[in-house]
Amino acid sequence: MTTARAKQRSWLALAACLWAGLLLPHGPASAADCNAAPTNPKPSDVVVKIDQGTAWQPRGGQVRIVVESATQMLKGTDVTVCFRWSTSQQAQYLPPAALQAAESTPMKAVYRVTVPDLKRVESSWFDRLGGRLPTDPTQPAQFDNGMTVPVADVKVIVGTADSTLANTVLEVGVTSVWNAVLVTLVCVLIAQALLYVWAVRRKVPGRSPWMRMISTREGYASLSQMQIVLWSFLFGAGATYVMILSGSLIDIPTGALVLLGIAGATTLGTRIQGANAQAAAPSAPADLPTATAAPAAPQNVTVIASTDHTVTLQWDPPAAGAAPAVYAVSYARQAFADWRESDDRIKQNSHRVARLLPDTAYVFQVTARNSNSASAPVQVTERTRQAALIPRQPVWSDLVVTPQHPGEIDVTRVQMLFFTLISVAFVAIKLVTGYMIPDIPEGFMLLMGISNGVYLSAKFVPD
Repeated sequence: MTTARAKQRSWLALAACLWAGLLLPHGPASAADCNAAPTNPKPSDVVVKIDQGTAWQPRGGQVRIVVESATQMLKGTDVTVCFRWSTSQQAQYLPPAALQAAESTPMKAVYRVTVPDLKRVESSWFDRLGGRLPTDPTQPAQFDNGMTVPVADVKVIVGTADSTLANTVLEVGVTSVWNAVLVTLVCVLIAQALLYVWAVRRKVPGRSPWMRMISTREGYASLSQMQIVLWSFLFGAGATYVMILSGSLIDIPTGALVLLGIAGATTLGTRIQGANAQAAAPSAPADLPTATAAPAAPQNVTVIASTDHTVTLQWDPPAAGAAPAVYAVSYARQAFADWRESDDRIKQNSHRVARLLPDTAYVFQVTARNSNSASAPVQVTERTRQAALIPRQPVWSDLVVTPQHPGEIDVTRVQMLFFTLISVAFVAIKLVTGYMIPDIPEGFMLLMGISNGVYLSAKFVPD
């Protein structure tokens, strides 16, 4: 009984192998000789091309070869792919490259082909710019992208045991990982230098260039700003790196876009909370006072205090016996007349206008209002001070503690920082090794959303 079962299993395994061999196009198991003339060429409509998204690849990278036909069945065909430097001389092709089937249908097949270790390019960029191309047949004589990317010939042979259906020579740019890393680092340093110069001119606090990019006006390192800066630099550097290696823009999956949206929403929410904290709120809005006549204009409108981003106004109420009123304050830059309203339900006789530009002349307008109408406006002009030098310098510990409780670690900040660093490291590793932004698991995106939401909610909850 045991012997019969063993024979039955052997026959099943043999049948499965035969079935797989009939359905899938063959790989390089029966590779043809790329340096020999094609055997028994047969007219066919088989078309071989390169996926343009992989038209540039580094050594060890994978080129996608597409083989398709409108009438020819691709079952039972062999595919051989060989590389050599593109040269005008009769150079020999390297042995067949490693080949993997990525997609297979009766009329179309897609293969991933690994770029072999072609000989190192010995000519310099300056020589190539001067028209001095190498004459050695083992060296490339064709270059792309400003004579920086050497081009390799890729011969693709598609055939059967007794005939050749296609013998095509394609071109692939062979890029360098080290060149891509170098150019990416240069681009990142240039972007960082430009931001640093802007931060210095705007007197943003911070001892280091990176600290200046995540610091607030009050001199504290912002965790939400650090998050958006990390993601922006990572995706920007990744796009540059992949573009230099593959000649195409990087594909950003939906999960990565969701993470960017979470980081941006957190930063925006933090800004809103900061603006609400800075804005003057003397009292809750009330309905306009009821009156049968328009109020008289406020008297003696003056500026009693100003900083680099705020101006405080004070005035006297209208003359005795005037109709009851509340006050409205609007303002505009003197050179632009871009009027904005600061508040229109002010009960007190003073008001602080916030979030102004430093060293800028403003026109402020105070109006008395009631249910009947508004008084004539009273204007006053004031120039904000130059950006103040903030004595406090931001420190990295600001990322995990709050200004209100400097001796206590904020667990919501720790959680957000921890998961941000993990996700940034994961995406960075995949970018370097796989030349693509990976798909972020939905569970992890939900975790990041919860972490950022808890952090943002804690900022709006008063102590």
